[in-house]
Amino acid sequence: MNNIQNVISLILAPVVMISSCTLFMNGLLQRYDSLSARLRAMHAEHMTLLRTIREENSANQCDPREINNLCNLNKERLNELETEMPHLLKRHRLQWNAILAAEISIGTLVFSMFEIGFHVITHMPWVEPAALFTLLVGALVFLTCIMITAVEFATSPKAVTFEIKNGLELSR
Repeated sequence: MNNIQNVISLILAPVVMISSCTLFMNGLLQRYDSLSARLRAMHAEHMTLLRTIREENSANQCDPREINNLCNLNKERLNELETEMPHLLKRHRLQWNAILAAEISIGTLVFSMFEIGFHVITHMPWVEPAALFTLLVGALVFLTCIMITAVEFATSPKAVTFEIKNGLELSR
């Protein structure tokens, strides 16, 4: 009975790490989904603006001497989108990498649980350090996930700041 309690306590360390990774990954997935939706909306707006500008140019409706006409604002918004979207795509890729790292971390930690169980069954001396090594690799991969997320989060205000500042410049 005491041996089973020891095995369960050994297996709990990876379980706690897996729970932490899963909670963190759920937050990452929500941010990833939000950014994906924002990128899709910006792409749709970009395509609409391209179509509108082409129609205005073919109908020759824009007088370039008018500073605040609709055509100029459409072109300005198009420039905004074309500046902002590559930055958001980089953030999107960083978020994807962080989610991938979290998934790899969870898989590695689950594997370490099996190694612990295998060690209890076989009593092979090399399995114990291998299980510890696998647990540490899983934790290291999770740390990588956190670092990628920190880099992505540090760059996140750029897009909003650019859009607001650019919009304020237009009203002057």
